[in-house]
Amino acid sequence: KLLQATPGLYLRTKHHPVVSLLDDEGVAYESFDNIYEKHSNFPEVYGEIVETLIAKSHEQGEHAHIVYAVPGHPMVAESTVQLLIQRCEAEGIQLHIIGGESFLDAAFSALQFDPIEGFSLLDAADLQPSLLQPQLHTIIGQVYDQYTASDVKLALMERYPDDYEVIVGHALGVQGQQQIIKLPIYELDRIQGYHNL
Repeated sequence: KLLQATPGLYLRTKHHPVVSLLDDEGVAYESFDNIYEKHSNFPEVYGEIVETLIAKSHEQGEHAHIVYAVPGHPMVAESTVQLLIQRCEAEGIQLHIIGGESFLDAAFSALQFDPIEGFSLLDAADLQPSLLQPQLHTIIGQVYDQYTASDVKLALMERYPDDYEVIVGHALGVQGQQQIIKLPIYELDRIQGYHNL
């Protein structure tokens, strides 16, 4: 309802299953997908997104009301939100964070483990073998292509046997698209289908 009622709606990406519902409802939005195409690394992308949002807020003045929507929960694996928190505080811009379902909710259900048993959430982009704790369930997010999967494979192989079974979850929680693939670590970068989900 918030997304439908907001005239200033900005999406980090339109490559997400919920966007088709926005399109069906005729909800107007602007996405930042073009910024991804302009830059060669994520910090530059995230920096420009935040600068754009801050500028839009200033343009609209004291009573500006814009919504920046991200996939999942804004406090889970969302660098732009962390940057916005810092910038809004520094510039006196009021920021409200409204929760959504994160990919972790879908992961706990699809992978069938209880996080109270202990788990670790790691970012594939900054994965260090020293961060891997074999006694915990480990979820590695942001594995969006085969190159990233290859980096994850190499990090995992430093802590686990090459044939240790891992699970790849594509589009967890997305009806008709969810895929769960079990395979040994050494095959991690040999499968197809890595993408933003």
